[in-house]
Amino acid sequence: MKQMCSYLRLSLTDRCSFNCFYCGAGRRKDFLAPEDYLSPDELARLASLFVDEGIRHIRLTGGEPLLRPEVTEIAGRLSAIKGLNLLSMTTNGFLLADFLARHPKSGIRRFNISLDTLDRNRFRSCTGVDGLDRVLAGIEAAASCGITDVRLNVLLIRGFNEDEIEKFVSFGRKKNLTVRFIEYFPTQERRQAYTSLYVASEDVRDVIERSFGPLAPSACDKTSGPAQYGRLQDGGRVGFISSVTRFFCHECNRLRLTADGKLFPCLHAEHFLDVKTLLRQGAIDDVKTGVLRMAEGKSRYNKTVCSRFFEMSSIGG
Repeated sequence: MKQMCSYLRLSLTDRCSFNCFYCGAGRRKDFLAPEDYLSPDELARLASLFVDEGIRHIRLTGGEPLLRPEVTEIAGRLSAIKGLNLLSMTTNGFLLADFLARHPKSGIRRFNISLDTLDRNRFRSCTGVDGLDRVLAGIEAAASCGITDVRLNVLLIRGFNEDEIEKFVSFGRKKNLTVRFIEYFPTQERRQAYTSLYVASEDVRDVIERSFGPLAPSACDKTSGPAQYGRLQDGGRVGFISSVTRFFCHECNRLRLTADGKLFPCLHAEHFLDVKTLLRQGAIDDVKTGVLRMAEGKSRYNKTVCSRFFEMSSIGG
């Protein structure tokens, strides 16, 4: 596999405990049945294949991955694969404290926690759940388990939370977290709304530098996603994911595998490889060939030429 594809986002479920308006999990009526999921055995076999072909970072996603009953088994098996440098997880954090209390050594070494507000009422209005305290407890639990790489993913939405930028930076400094601000890039029927709702990364940077001083450049993670980082004068770090204002498709190193075994080269692409069907037919050589072809042809797929309608919960963000 070309070194460009070093990162696999692996969805464990399309279900979520929240109903955030921009994701769409709560509106879906066609959730996968348990038998539709790739099994832990299938996931371990596929993950080993991907690692053999150059994947070095696997991120468990959803929906909400901690809702998958076998998540602990899956994490343990994947983290043991020789050649895999990093197993991480993106989670909404609601179940994280309970998960880490039971499984402090799960093999997951990085958690990205999606948290769009530090205000309890706003949190409830966005997610449909009065769960901010549980998410904050999850952040504390990660620190207590010795997990030093915890990142907050903050989707900024004009008129909702752009007044919390400084509050998030201060929170990240206090808790030793990397806070990453994401430009709102809508999907499905909301895709025309972004011009009035997104907050440009440069505007966010200006707000931060006015309050905390100039940001120094900070190294990016070569096997991770498209975030650009800056370091605060006291050593804290913030990140920017500029989904609207910075075209980073040419840098993309990701493949995406859905919970039911469809491999996509791009979040926006209609083209996919049904690896689950091939695997269950015993056609492992066809899986290998298909994965290599998709990686080698990945440059043909990006958000300027692909226009698939989808909900984020169906493909893992």
